[in-house]
Formats: sequence, structure tokens, C-alpha cells
Amino acid sequence: MNRNFVPAVADDLPTGERPMIAVVRAIPGHEDQLAAAITTLMTAVRGEPGCREFRSFRSVPDPGTFYLYEIYTDTEAFRAHLTTDHVAHFFTELAQHSTSDAEALVQLVELA
Repeated sequence: MNRNFVPAVADDLPTGERPMIAVVRAIPGHEDQLAAAITTLMTAVRGEPGCREFRSFRSVPDPGTFYLYEIYTDTEAFRAHLTTDHVAHFFTELAQHSTSDAEALVQLVELA
């Protein structure tokens, strides 16, 4: 199966901060490998100049499901994030250890 990991970034997203959440599911038996890949990614992303927040969570009732909460300064910062080497490496880890693809990422708009 050929999966796409790079999310589409629409041109009509609201200006300002770019919040999002991804729900990533591990292949059974690959939970620890995926957790390690997420931790490595989180450390690198937090060092990006356009990253406001990157937090990762593991589900208590389903330890194979992970939630990644991200906020970038704007859409361009998110686009820059997608071109980094650490994101490219994470996508190779996703291919090996998860059932998820680009559709795991959901763009958010904060309620006023």
C-alpha cells in the first residue's frame, strides 16, 4: 500500500496561529517504536523557530493511539516545518510503525 504522509496545506486557512491535532495509531506490536519516534520528533520540532507548541499524548485505554497537539506561528511556519529533515525521518517511521497517513492531521480553528 502506498500512503501519503505529507498533509495538504490549504491556501485559505485563517491568518495567525496554525493549531492542529494528529491522531496516530501504531501497528500492533509497534507501540514502543512509534512512541520513541514521536518523542524524537517532538524534541526536534520544539526547536523550530515557528513552533509555538508541540505536545504528544498516549491514550490510557488504548496505548497504541497517540495524539499530537501542535501550534505554529502561522501557515508558512507549518509549511516550513513540513520540509525539515526530522519530519521526513518521522514519515519513514510512520510508514514502518503506524497505520496512519496524512489524514491523521486535522487543522483547527480556535473558537473565540
